[in-house]
Amino acid sequence: MSNRILQETVYTSEAKLRTPFKLLICMFKDLISSRELAWRLFVRDISTKYRQTALGYFWAVFPPLMQSLVFILLDSSQMLAMEETGIPYTAYVIMGTVFFGLFTDAMNAPLKLINASKTMLVKINFPREALILAAIGETLFSFGIKLVLLFITLIVFRVPIKPAGLFAFIPLAGLLIMGIMIGVLLVPAGALFHDLTYALVLVNTALMFSTPVGFPPPKEGLLSLVIQYNPLTPMIMAARELLIKGTSSYMTGMALIMSLSLVLLFIGWMIFRLALPIVIERMGG
Repeated sequence: MSNRILQETVYTSEAKLRTPFKLLICMFKDLISSRELAWRLFVRDISTKYRQTALGYFWAVFPPLMQSLVFILLDSSQMLAMEETGIPYTAYVIMGTVFFGLFTDAMNAPLKLINASKTMLVKINFPREALILAAIGETLFSFGIKLVLLFITLIVFRVPIKPAGLFAFIPLAGLLIMGIMIGVLLVPAGALFHDLTYALVLVNTALMFSTPVGFPPPKEGLLSLVIQYNPLTPMIMAARELLIKGTSSYMTGMALIMSLSLVLLFIGWMIFRLALPIVIERMGG
């Protein structure tokens, strides 16, 4: 006979924000207990996304390849006035699209996973943090495949990586945190209104051309001002410069934005936790 004790869940009408300390304890307990389920959800989604397609993992590298091709064609036709990149332009732009893809994948992943798990959310009570962890895992898996493309590109174009390039993982982690933070904040509205999913496609396109993905930050003009205040700029430029230069002038801005993103991610987690039961009730209705 099993001596395993079943966990008892008690539902009350008391507002959870009235006992914030208790809420925080429950949040972190559920985060820890959701690891195994998060792994199973991650394996399920990866199997569905890649193994059930004819081209498989190629779909992970297809978006950055196509985005890079757009910038390369614009550069070859001299439609963009590019400044000196310091490395072959193809390597520069693929590096930018791979890093940008980490952010967009992280931003889109929570809402995609919530929409894919609607039936399970309505019928089964489980720690919802498992969905966030699975979204992070799926984003990192996709990014790992894109990194292979990036390293092949750097080898082909003989771009040396500085030893300090190992620290590029810090701004890359910032891109992941910022993307997950935005994605978690969008879940309550996005799970109920599919318009947000369509809007994200337009936002991603606009962000790509207002972020130094395929070109160095311009020094003057309206675009220069937009890029200067774009929170993605310090992250992408710091990661890129650490790899190819070993140092970066964007480290201070990167640290500030990364710290702010962590705070907002925690706030988004609380909103996610409090709003999701209401969202699930409406989905079930």
